[in-house]
Amino acid sequence: MSSVGPVPMPVVLILFCVMLAMGIVRLWPRRSDDMPLPSGSGIVLDMLLIGLLCGRISFVVLNFSLYQQAPWSILQITDGGYHLGVVLVAGFAWGMWRLRPWRALRAPVLTGALVGVLAWAGGGQLLSTWQGRHLSLPTLQVADLHGGKVDLQQFRGRPLVLNLWATWCGPCRREMPVLSAAQKAHAEVQFVFLNQGETLGDVQGFLASEGLMLGNVLLDDQAAAATVLGVQAYPSTLFFDAGGRLRELHLGELTAAGLEHKLRRLR
Repeated sequence: MSSVGPVPMPVVLILFCVMLAMGIVRLWPRRSDDMPLPSGSGIVLDMLLIGLLCGRISFVVLNFSLYQQAPWSILQITDGGYHLGVVLVAGFAWGMWRLRPWRALRAPVLTGALVGVLAWAGGGQLLSTWQGRHLSLPTLQVADLHGGKVDLQQFRGRPLVLNLWATWCGPCRREMPVLSAAQKAHAEVQFVFLNQGETLGDVQGFLASEGLMLGNVLLDDQAAAATVLGVQAYPSTLFFDAGGRLRELHLGELTAAGLEHKLRRLR
């Protein structure tokens, strides 16, 4: 399973771990004589949000050159551009500062947050292992723009970025220039643009109207790849290592900075 509906599994995992942490805080036993306290589960949620904000800001600052051509993409927080270390340090630091007046909340909030982080780390490792074993590059016959048959297995041997897209999909159209530029800049990585369920005329008309010069544009007229890989939304971009094992799945539009970050981890 790569997603739950349009929500990718890593996001589902994060939501589960946040709910676990908040549940621990809410169920933590308290003495009957304790004074009224603010919501501990609310503080846990605030720790996550503050951490994500700081992690995003640090990522944008260090990769600002990649955002200069499209500054609006800084606000596209789903592109995966966060520094995990900053998220964790900022979240726990803010939690410690926020808990100064309420000693009774320190143990449940920090314990809940720590359990949530450990569950996320363990669950993320299990998810990555499972996806690598069960969501490998499929054996699938598709067509190129000249009518020839292509087996996706021929792209094993080097890292692969597989983009599932359609011409009617607005985010697909917007991210194409980003993917096109990355294909030209990263010769060591293969890029495959696998159209889902459309005709040769649809695809050729789109490429001509947008002036795109893409390599490895292929046609999957039955959208079989989406079915095999469990993808339920477009655009979906899958990152495979040289052995054909899935390393990452991104649902939704990619920014230049977000894509570059994922390519660094793929190589």
